[in-house]
Amino acid sequence: MNGAITTSTPLERRKLGRTDVELTTLGFGGATIGEVGVRVSEAQATATLERAWRSGVRYFDTAPGYGRGLSELRVGRLLREQPRDEFVISTKVGKMLRPPRDVDTFAALQRPGGLPFEVLFDYSYDGILRAYE
Repeated sequence: MNGAITTSTPLERRKLGRTDVELTTLGFGGATIGEVGVRVSEAQATATLERAWRSGVRYFDTAPGYGRGLSELRVGRLLREQPRDEFVISTKVGKMLRPPRDVDTFAALQRPGGLPFEVLFDYSYDGILRAYE
């Protein structure tokens, strides 16, 4: 991705509940580009994200669980090139990623797609605060 992408079509925005956060009425769900259920090439993911941006989408949802970080990586590549005040991103808490302790066992159990991380779960109060930070 090479710099900021121009938009051809602005989308309507609405406030999120009682907050001052404004979302476009159409958002981008990042599960598929994280290879949840299907393989997606880098070129395909990039083209899809760029098309969403050009179409006026400014709300992006991703999570560590979508391809063990692959969705976040791909969405991040697009968004880091765009003006920060133009988009909203959401994610999930409670799932954390770390490099596997036993690489050989991990490789044998690996599901296709995604990045090579183990998923840890921490839904405790402190765990959620750490994820937020």
